[in-house]
Amino acid sequence: MPVNGTTNQRGYGRKHQLLRAKVKPDVDAGSVNCWRCGRLIHPGQLWDLGHDDNDRTIYRGPEHARAADCPAGGNRATSGRRKVGKLRRWRL
Repeated sequence: MPVNGTTNQRGYGRKHQLLRAKVKPDVDAGSVNCWRCGRLIHPGQLWDLGHDDNDRTIYRGPEHARAADCPAGGNRATSGRRKVGKLRRWRL
């Protein structure tokens, strides 16, 4: 997957954008937990719509964008992340 390029070229096309827009109000309200660490994503914190580590076609849900905010490393962590609790799948 290319690092540079348009949003679509990087794999974040219409489906991704629609799902992120659907989830955004809940994240902005501070009512969503990070799927990686299970901790709340506070209003104003940077967040990403996280993919499954083994299958990028599966969205796991919102996750902290920065490792400093997430004990599990946020979306930039290594593949050795710990999984916490029941995972919620986000769908359109």
